[in-house]
Amino acid sequence: MTQARTIKLIANPTAGRAGGKKLELAASYLSEKGVTVDICITQKRGDALEAARSAASSSQKPDMAVACGGDGTINEVVNGLAGSAVPLGVIPLGTVNLYAMETGIPMDLRGACDVLLKGEVKRIRLGKVNGRYFLLMAGVGFDADVVYRLDLALKKKLGKVAYVLTGLGRLASYRYDKLEIEIDSSRKVQGYSVVVGNMKFYGGRVSITPHADFSKNQLDICVFKGKGALNMLKYTFGVMMGKHLGFNDVEYVSARSLKISSARKAYIQIDGDSCGSLPAELSKTEECLSVVLPGKDCK
Repeated sequence: MTQARTIKLIANPTAGRAGGKKLELAASYLSEKGVTVDICITQKRGDALEAARSAASSSQKPDMAVACGGDGTINEVVNGLAGSAVPLGVIPLGTVNLYAMETGIPMDLRGACDVLLKGEVKRIRLGKVNGRYFLLMAGVGFDADVVYRLDLALKKKLGKVAYVLTGLGRLASYRYDKLEIEIDSSRKVQGYSVVVGNMKFYGGRVSITPHADFSKNQLDICVFKGKGALNMLKYTFGVMMGKHLGFNDVEYVSARSLKISSARKAYIQIDGDSCGSLPAELSKTEECLSVVLPGKDCK
């Protein structure tokens, strides 16, 4: 069980709905339990990373750094803490909250706070793409293009529906450029979209990489080899039904590393946020991250 007495709460107040109010309630609840809470409010992208990095390198390290927001905020905190001894805690306030779904962290505020107080610290492995860590997954191709073009105001207003609307709008106009994928420096594959999983869930309780596990020393790779809007629709419905791995134009492998390139510009997404463009080198890292997860004392 955790023995946190000091917590650095790194919060994105715009995450989800009523994020600022929920942050106040969380800080108040933790304080009532005898925890000293130091709150850092992020203003822009990159602030959560810097706050976590500062906490991890401080001479007076907190017992825990808590990402209070969505999966994008969590990713930044992960990148600030990776390689340090400061464990990551999470209060899920985002649109999708995949990490919380994957690990069983409650979506209700008090339940998530109780995990911080009573949970167990475990070590997990991270993925990395072009020097940036990811906790959940990385994508190249159609999904990364949708993430790149997503209107954040629409996301704030409509939540998950914003991704669906953006995806439908891109089906016909997306270029579907060929991707060259080199797996473990030994095997080459071609496709039009790739999802690389460190965990299984993707976009909710559906899974593109159903066998991915952060405790493994490999990433799971799903390559979609068909081109065009009709194939993308087929893949989407296949994923929703859990049938995509049976398609003859979908390849699924596990590997320690891979490289992805394309003749034309193609975007990368990690943990649901845009992260540059190809070429990309991805790997399962040797570095581990300490995380606080529900234990037997958590209801």
